[in-house]
Amino acid sequence: MKTFLLLCLLPVLVFGCKKVYIDPEINKLAEVRGYQNWYIGLYYRCGLFVPETYSPYKAYPLIIYLHGYSDTTSWDLEWYHDPIASEDPCIVLTPKCPKEDIYGWGSSYTPQTSPMMQMTYEMLAMVERAFNLDRNRYYIYGTSMGGFGTYGVIKKNPGMFAAGYVLCGNGNIDMAPLLSSMPFWIFHGSEDPVVPVQPARDLYKAILDYGGKTIRYTEYQGVGHNVWDYTRNEATLQMWLLTQRKGQNFNAPKGLSIFAEAVPAAGKAYLRWEVPTEDRIHSENNVWFCRIYRDGKAINEVYNNLHSYTDSSLTVNASYSYQIASVNYYFLESRLSEPVTITMAP
Repeated sequence: MKTFLLLCLLPVLVFGCKKVYIDPEINKLAEVRGYQNWYIGLYYRCGLFVPETYSPYKAYPLIIYLHGYSDTTSWDLEWYHDPIASEDPCIVLTPKCPKEDIYGWGSSYTPQTSPMMQMTYEMLAMVERAFNLDRNRYYIYGTSMGGFGTYGVIKKNPGMFAAGYVLCGNGNIDMAPLLSSMPFWIFHGSEDPVVPVQPARDLYKAILDYGGKTIRYTEYQGVGHNVWDYTRNEATLQMWLLTQRKGQNFNAPKGLSIFAEAVPAAGKAYLRWEVPTEDRIHSENNVWFCRIYRDGKAINEVYNNLHSYTDSSLTVNASYSYQIASVNYYFLESRLSEPVTITMAP
């Protein structure tokens, strides 16, 4: 009887380097490597990706992706491949919502949790038992129906995620206080005929009005609902997401130097700078994007894969003063560079 009670109290038994769980289902789940579909009951299917190099002695970040209506393909996401797979391997959950489920992933407009999202929580609880997860590095993102669901999950689980982003989905404006303290990125097309863009604009403004400093909004001009065709070209998106951590404070990055020259015949100014190589020890020095200032006002932003900018909106017989600041992945801006003045000849 004492032995039976002891076994009931122990969640796992450890034999050498391998954890053996009392629950056979969890024991089976813990064997997954690579991508595999996992089923709960007759209707719930969830993609689970576990790095081939998984070790129980390391805590791994967790990513949840909520797909759009009927778009259940998730076996070949960028998280499964290099450089992420080798440099910062993640465990990824991609639950699948059947077409006939009219509640989808739910939203932030209603207090109820949809049936499929409730099943996703059950799947997450199993994964938390089977694998060593870094609770300070839970991330979530979603597309369209999954964007609505992403907002809903964040609202119903405040403080759970280190960061997230949404593609062409809308959230209740009353989420502004919650999102003002969470790194978040909103993507939308200006001509979206399926999910109107105005609620996304309104939520972004509300977050700013509430004092949010870790929010970014990207609206693709002339683009409809297919925002995913454009976010795949966002070279810094994956790095930005995985850099976020809960409960850590960071410093502003180091400043940069700028070189500028006039192109009088074309009425342009050509600006150039150098971005330092990635600093793995002091990640706050890694540049996310550079902010260009002209005569003290920010005029544009350039991501870290580009090291130059051409200002084409100049007039002759005028002088312009340029400065540059680097912004790290934590939304912190460096000091401004020393100003460089150029004069456009007649």
